Amino acid sequence: MEFIELTRVLIAEEIADMMTYRSEAEVLGSDPRLGADISRLFPDIADAKRNRLEMLNRISGRSVSCRQGKKDTVRSIEASLRTHAARAERNVRLYRQLIEELNKQEYKETVTVIIAEELSFLEALRALQARIKQQQ
Repeated sequence: MEFIELTRVLIAEEIADMMTYRSEAEVLGSDPRLGADISRLFPDIADAKRNRLEMLNRISGRSVSCRQGKKDTVRSIEASLRTHAARAERNVRLYRQLIEELNKQEYKETVTVIIAEELSFLEALRALQARIKQQQ
């Protein structure tokens, strides 16, 4: 994937993730099993994704804003966590590709931090998945 396409895809991914995490925090936050954890984790991830948009705007040289849209209703916590884990894995791969396309060391360092952050989110999502499995 070339630089312009890669940044475009990452921007779209981060916007979609941000909106989904926010809406699912509200919907799943009342779940008796993991609602409290989701109410804390999902808004934090959404905020991080919003901050990434500013960085992606700088790197791409474009100004992209996001509008809140209606998201599909989540089926279950299990489905939500599976989807988020898969998207986090994909985002890590995309950000690793982006590093290869960047020339400025400052941007490479920033993206390296983003990858570490995304991996920590992935770890937290997997921990919630493990807790769900233990409860079944």
